[in-house]
Amino acid sequence: MRNRAYGHTILLLGLCAACVLPTRAVHAQAADGPTTVCITTQAAQPPQTLVVVPSGTVFATGAAEGRGTAGSPPAAAIVTTETITLTHMQPCSVADASSVVSHTRHWLREKVRPHAGQTLYAIGEVSGNGVDTDMSDEDSAFRDMVHAGALSASINHTVQDPVFLQESDADLPDGGQGVDTSASRNAASDLPSQRQVQKH
Repeated sequence: MRNRAYGHTILLLGLCAACVLPTRAVHAQAADGPTTVCITTQAAQPPQTLVVVPSGTVFATGAAEGRGTAGSPPAAAIVTTETITLTHMQPCSVADASSVVSHTRHWLREKVRPHAGQTLYAIGEVSGNGVDTDMSDEDSAFRDMVHAGALSASINHTVQDPVFLQESDADLPDGGQGVDTSASRNAASDLPSQRQVQKH
């Protein structure tokens, strides 16, 4: 009798464990990638539209000159390291990514950690030693989506393995606002490419 009760207890515990383990596995899989990339509902129309986000797409916060506002984290950027496809039915997808460091753009964080309410927006793609904001190699629909701010990313857990850009002020788009770029030049002066330029 005791053996039968013991056997029933073991069987019941085994069934409970079998029910709990798949649930944990699903949660682990959902937060597997360090970032989640999304398109807005409007950008996903019509339903059959496929949005291919290529590897090398750069997402950045909007904090001015990397200083942020009181209580907000400094500006940061990440770059996707895999190509993902988004649709109206699946407007978000996890993606592997690396952090981006650029003294010129004031992205100085080698580790980009998640912060509540922080959203990064696509601004361009890595090209050479900098960021190509024109994205002339991509189709016009994708470029329009990026320029309209319809493609965003959030951080699930720390993004690292930084990509170091060596662009200078000359590589930045001219906003025509008469911004003093001397601070950017000073910040970038320790980069190897800048030291070579200063010698000439």
